[in-house]
Order: sequence, then structure tokens, then C-alpha cells
Amino acid sequence: MIESAALRIVLRVGLCAALSWCVWRVLGLAPMVATAPLWGVALAKPLIDLASEARHRLRRHVWKPLEGRHFVFRGTPLQVLEDADHRRWVRAADVRRIVGHTASNGALALSYPNGWRLLGQPAEPHFSDEALIAHLGKESAPEALRLRHWAEREIAFPARRLRERLGIRTEPPDFVASD
Repeated sequence: MIESAALRIVLRVGLCAALSWCVWRVLGLAPMVATAPLWGVALAKPLIDLASEARHRLRRHVWKPLEGRHFVFRGTPLQVLEDADHRRWVRAADVRRIVGHTASNGALALSYPNGWRLLGQPAEPHFSDEALIAHLGKESAPEALRLRHWAEREIAFPARRLRERLGIRTEPPDFVASD
């Protein structure tokens, strides 16, 4: 699209320049000034199209690394990683920032053996989507309940549906989800 907009600009500049040159050669310098509005009319739309397409490409380039992984709960961003089995992992520090301090990392690792991992660079503790739902079900704070419903709807359910659609079977959680 940018190439076609640039080509249109080049063609229109060429045509306007040729017309202005012809008017200058035939009628002189004073009438050539009257061709100035032609330049504005001929170049306005292609320049706007070029700027718009450049903006869209820049946004696509900037947001591409976060596509499908940008999650925000009530203005608080959460880092969500997805593994090869399409299981989503939510950073524990983000959950603690929303809910408040819960259990220690050691206690959470014991409570959710296959739902708690150190991921990323540097390695940080993450909940699996199912472990997060189970853990938030045990919390009594109202914000934990809101986060649980949001995480179920925005993080866990879409990941579960994707795994079902792709026929991926993950190991069952080794903890009891509370409802």
C-alpha cells in the first residue's frame, strides 16, 4: 500500500510539474502561479493515505510481539506467556499486585506442583491458567473474586478451547480446583 501511495505521489508531482512548466512556457511566470492550487488538490489525498498507512504499519510492527499476550485487568497489565501446549502462564508478581500478598512462592509450588513454574528471562514464578483459577478460588478478597472471573473468561477459557480445537491433551492438574 505504501508503494502504491508513493507511486501515485510521484506520478501526480510529475503531471503537476509538467502542467506548470507548460503554462510557464506558453503564458509566462504570472499565470503559472495559478497552477499552485492544482498541486494542493492533486497531492492532498495521496499524502494523507501515505501517512495513514505508515501509521498502521508502525502500530502493527510495535504490537506484533505482544499479539495474543497483552492482558489488562482494570488498568493493571498482566504478563501472560503461552507454552507449546497452549497452556497460559500468568506471572505471580502481577497477581500479587492486584490481589495483595497471598502465599509464599514455596507454599504455592507445593500446592500446585504442575501449575507453578519459573519462566522467562530472568526466571520468575508463574501460575498456570488452571492453578490461577484454583488459587483465586481460595482467596476471600473481593478483588480476588473479580480477578478469578476475569481470568477464567479472558485467559483460561480461550486457552482451553484452543487446546480442545487442536486436540492437545495436557496432564490433568494435580491439585483440586475449588468452585
